[in-house]
Amino acid sequence: MPSPVLPVHDAVRDAVHDIQRWLTALPSPGEAVVRQAIVLRLLQAAGFDIWNPAEVVPEETNTTGNRADFLIRAGAGKFALEVKGMGVTLGASHFQQAATYAVNEGTRWAVVTNGRVWIVIDEHLPGKWEERVALRAELAQEGGTFAADLATLLDAETWRADAFAGAVEAVRQRQRRRRDEARIEREKRPIVEAIQAKYRIPTFELAAENAVEAGKITEAERDVLLGKSGSGKTSALPPLHSSEILFTYRIREAEARALYRPADGTWTVLAGSTALVDVKAYAQDIAQRRAALVQSGKLAQQDEQLLVYLSDTVYSSPSTAAGDISGGSKNGWDVWKDVQGRPAQHHRPPAQPD
Repeated sequence: MPSPVLPVHDAVRDAVHDIQRWLTALPSPGEAVVRQAIVLRLLQAAGFDIWNPAEVVPEETNTTGNRADFLIRAGAGKFALEVKGMGVTLGASHFQQAATYAVNEGTRWAVVTNGRVWIVIDEHLPGKWEERVALRAELAQEGGTFAADLATLLDAETWRADAFAGAVEAVRQRQRRRRDEARIEREKRPIVEAIQAKYRIPTFELAAENAVEAGKITEAERDVLLGKSGSGKTSALPPLHSSEILFTYRIREAEARALYRPADGTWTVLAGSTALVDVKAYAQDIAQRRAALVQSGKLAQQDEQLLVYLSDTVYSSPSTAAGDISGGSKNGWDVWKDVQGRPAQHHRPPAQPD
């Protein structure tokens, strides 16, 4: 009787667990071991047919003379995969080698790995090769976050649907959320512990409630400290559905991401998004909305230049969301861009509000 097929995330998680176990005895394997025992195993767990040379193509030199360790082809998607030994520090020369091959094969995506670190290169990003790193995932990440991130990135069905850009954005948002939660743990937990000790409060939970009432932490920060933030250290962002479209808005130092749902016209700015601190003199409505968001614990000051959304925030129009992020009036249908760089106007149904 054939073994049951595990869902991709479970299969990748199990593979990562086994890899981490044998790495304790072989902490720095060379390229051949990384290729066979890590890369191919993870590709198979993610749903690729590693025995099909038309899908997982090894060491093929293309017509321009460039070569990558693997070219992965699945449905409408493909990427170049460059493999190094675990002792190799990945850098610009490796990124260039993989990305050049990818471009010559008609794809913007390349992945470079030494088995421990996995780096996604996006040829559409401007600048030097180091600046074209779309994201990285590392085996040493806390808990099961590495397996969750890698399963999202390598899922063969995502590649067959040519939906990798959305997967990259989802993992980037997930990583931002983890960083925000780590900052809250680092900065706010000592405040609550000090209140608990000073007033001899019997539980941390009660001390956190007192800290909220005293204005020392926000409700959103309390939820993170109590593990009620809805994300957690090992959780993933909810998967994108066909009824949702992911958009990005960048202005100066700020970068925000939002999910648009055409069915009800809502725009949800995701936790971890940032907004410019400055508000235009004419935009008192924006100043008032921001003050309300700060009061409710959804928005907080990150530094002198930026505010940060501490929880997902729903807006009724893209322009209202863009205004709160930029500090001034904006046409949201123009400034929000999808994963392919198209303005939201491309997806605008009839009679949607500005």
